[in-house]
Amino acid sequence: MAKKRSGNAGPPRPLVPSAMKSLKRARHVTSEFHRIQRELDLVTGGGSDGNKHKSGPHAAGKSSKKELERQLKGLGGRQAYQEASVLTTGRHRTCKWVFAVLTRLGMRPKKSEPKLRLLEVGAVNTQLLAVPWLAVRAVDIKSQHPKIETMDFFDITPAQEYKVVVCSMVLNCVSSALKRGRMLALARSHLAPGGLFFLMLPRRTIENSPFSTQSILTKQLATIGMEVVETKMSPKVAFFCFKKVEERACDFGEAAKKYPDPPRAKVRQSDVALNDWFAVSFCEETFKGL
Repeated sequence: MAKKRSGNAGPPRPLVPSAMKSLKRARHVTSEFHRIQRELDLVTGGGSDGNKHKSGPHAAGKSSKKELERQLKGLGGRQAYQEASVLTTGRHRTCKWVFAVLTRLGMRPKKSEPKLRLLEVGAVNTQLLAVPWLAVRAVDIKSQHPKIETMDFFDITPAQEYKVVVCSMVLNCVSSALKRGRMLALARSHLAPGGLFFLMLPRRTIENSPFSTQSILTKQLATIGMEVVETKMSPKVAFFCFKKVEERACDFGEAAKKYPDPPRAKVRQSDVALNDWFAVSFCEETFKGL
């Protein structure tokens, strides 16, 4: 009988090998994909109402939407990005930090206890699915593995049924500030009381934008009822673990007032050189049905 893979074992082999073999090529594809998405966010306004981020000095002079879409198609589109992610995420090993935090907080179930229910958003590998003490539902908009559901996270009705939600290197791929706000609100609604939300982002998203810093992000999550439990910074990735706090009422009106779309911030002269206008925003529609 084959031995079960433990939670701290090495990463399992992909069920479907990535068609992309070169790590250098994979890094180029992911970098270009994010660049194009950021510029599309600027030229299309980044919000459902079509308002442009006029406060950003880089809003002017960008490529047209048609040209950016042509670049995205030439890159291979989201399919190429997904294949590149299968290769590059194996290097980040974000799941290792999830295992460590769950164990440290005493959430790893004993043998006699039921598995811990976990929702993985934007799954590109099977590292969490391979853990025997986790009951994982892994979803991705363009699945690369038979065990990962092809499902848009925004189409899943939340039912406060998961003890853990993992969103690794996904929020930064969402196309607008408002949709990012909606994703965070939905993640909270999927969590059971006291559940944990693991959020991993490229460090540039909280270091290269006047609209998004570590402090701003943690305050935004606190406004919608999630408090930071642990953080970690690697050279390229920011790791956050938030806890759903039931005793603190969510002030959705305050969230929409403090973090509107388009986002607003006092832009200093030193910010002019910044090339990433990553932001999270909220509005009344953000919390519809939650």
